[in-house]
Amino acid sequence: MNRKLGKASVTILLCLLTVSLNGHEGPPNTLVPFTAPDFIGDPVIGRQLSDVAEFAIHLLQWTETDRSVAKLQRTLKGKVGSFYRRWNGTVTEAPGLEEIVRFTTESYESLTCPQLTKIEVGSAVTLLEAPEKLDLLGFAGTEVPVIIRNSSPKEVAVTIGSGSQEVEVEPRIVRLRGGETQGAWLIVSPIRSEASALVLTVNAGAVTGRVSVPARVRNMSLLRVKVVDGSGLETPARVYLTGADGKRHTPDEIIPRITSADYGQPYGGEYYFYTDGGFSVSLPEGETRLEVVKGLEYAPLRMTFQMPPAGRKEIVARLDRTYNMAAKGWFSGDTHIHPNLFSDTRIRPRDVLRITKAEDLNVPHLLACNDTDGFITDLVYFEGKPNRLSEQNYILYWNQEMRNLRVYGHMAFLKLKEFVHPSYVGWPRTDHPYDYPPNYELAAAAKQQGAAVIQVHPGLPQEYPVDIALGVVDTIDVMCQGNEEKNTADWYRLLNSGFRCGISAGTDCFLNVPYHLLAGAGRVYVNTGTRLTYDKWIQAYLEGRSFASNAPLVEFSVDGKGAGEEIRWSSGSRTVRVEAQAVSHVPMQSMEVVVNGKPVFTVEATDEGTRASLSREIQLDESAWIAVRVRGEAHRLVPNDTELYAHTSPVYCYRDGSRIHFREDALYFVEQIDRLVDRVDRNGVFKNAAQKQKVVDLFRKGQDVYRKIAREATR
Repeated sequence: MNRKLGKASVTILLCLLTVSLNGHEGPPNTLVPFTAPDFIGDPVIGRQLSDVAEFAIHLLQWTETDRSVAKLQRTLKGKVGSFYRRWNGTVTEAPGLEEIVRFTTESYESLTCPQLTKIEVGSAVTLLEAPEKLDLLGFAGTEVPVIIRNSSPKEVAVTIGSGSQEVEVEPRIVRLRGGETQGAWLIVSPIRSEASALVLTVNAGAVTGRVSVPARVRNMSLLRVKVVDGSGLETPARVYLTGADGKRHTPDEIIPRITSADYGQPYGGEYYFYTDGGFSVSLPEGETRLEVVKGLEYAPLRMTFQMPPAGRKEIVARLDRTYNMAAKGWFSGDTHIHPNLFSDTRIRPRDVLRITKAEDLNVPHLLACNDTDGFITDLVYFEGKPNRLSEQNYILYWNQEMRNLRVYGHMAFLKLKEFVHPSYVGWPRTDHPYDYPPNYELAAAAKQQGAAVIQVHPGLPQEYPVDIALGVVDTIDVMCQGNEEKNTADWYRLLNSGFRCGISAGTDCFLNVPYHLLAGAGRVYVNTGTRLTYDKWIQAYLEGRSFASNAPLVEFSVDGKGAGEEIRWSSGSRTVRVEAQAVSHVPMQSMEVVVNGKPVFTVEATDEGTRASLSREIQLDESAWIAVRVRGEAHRLVPNDTELYAHTSPVYCYRDGSRIHFREDALYFVEQIDRLVDRVDRNGVFKNAAQKQKVVDLFRKGQDVYRKIAREATR
């Protein structure tokens, strides 16, 4: 458990934990303030990295801020990763303070934002850059970002305060090393509504100066919004609200969230918030944009309106459920969500339910797992059954993520009745520092309970090819953060080795961390029939009656058989008809039929990308699997990913009962297991040689399965 700030119970709507980073009051938005102290150990370096992470992310409140600010978060994550690798024993050195100060200085100086003021202190006080436009809100405190560069070789304490009678500035002190640059937030309150400039006094030791930047004071009024469904009932949703000042606004009592850019998403860094169905917020007068989103089946609602200079404005945002997958027996799930992990802020089951309903996610699989010191977060919520807050079409079930740190990868255990121990292996400075037992033994224990076992965020070399071959892992999260093209290609190879692995999707979203992935933004739909239960969902999931998607909704059949079903014939060739349709609120580009991992037919989407359909006969000469994939460009409403994606699980077609075995694909996994064994040899930590040998022997046993498949393959 992290101890830096002390664990606190915090809802995703009500902020009860406040810290100060760069002078900004509130809960940390990024993971850096929580992971840095654990992995770095040096509090000064930890603070340097935390401050720049938090300052940069707050600039993204303004929609005109350059998106490269979001990309900086990925760079920071990599910098913390240098210390993480030293922490876990894979490297012996990490950057020192001098290098980190140089890095953070360059990071601050690279930032651009239309509200940003840049000041230099040295032999004089110099205004380096004035904001394009500086909006001060009414007579309330407005956060104004400044960046201060110390061009002298000596350390200075820079004090910034008011320089006029028109605008009040809370005094702020920033300590800078020689040559260092930092960012800070000023709290500015207009005294006169006619104020046209922000004047600051800047003191840096013996050097004193004043800077003045143009500003305008905007009148404020109250917006009240009610979000309703087609029946007129209030409904939870995700909200993007942009004021006339170009800033994303959030009600005072609600914690804003930010879409991630850590995996190359081009639209990362967007501020949004969740509402139960109604909210109030003070906004500046002028043109205001409201966008309300609820899952994949409701049409996103966009409204533009004028806020008055005073008083209030009331809006009813009515969401249209254009598509109703539940009416057809399809229910969505996310196999990999962490309500609480790493961060000291905490959310509770009722907050999870709010987010689940806001994203219209039917089955969020909530995974308890270890923190860096071995504390199992959310274990208190594990019951071995659906949580009592579950509703008919929204089922909360706390399950388990089993995590090996260095070698084997991570697994999700779904539909667990009893928690599997140990929950983690190979974590230094914990009770389980050794890479033993392997994932196989823990997966086998979960399977004995009837659990579904999934390799989450797969990336070879990992243990999952062994565990799938030996029957203790069911499938991989094909759709997850990371490279879905690579995951899809590896999934095709599993199918071509004869394993019936249904498609799966898990976001690995941390609900208690504002700057992170969105729950359900990549999800797997399964066909349970018209009534949803958790057991039926898991059964349909394991049978592969499913498709994964981040926007398109897909229907698919081969000779009337749906995903997960079989077609068998006795001899000769067989002609089958593939039927597929997809609809999407986000523009699609194309739909393709995939046979044994190869696209054999493609159609372009129509109606401005909202529809795609095909009906095509295909001749099969041998056993094969057939599936459908939908493609499209990146879009801000597919926030977890770099492109639009949907893929069905296969229909399996068998001639004369022969298996679907491809020599090249089986040999691919033979090679990957060789790489895994090499990784065990280089990075594995064991109590003794016997442990290591048992692991290697197990992996060779799984490898023999693929060797046998390769020998028997006729293709």
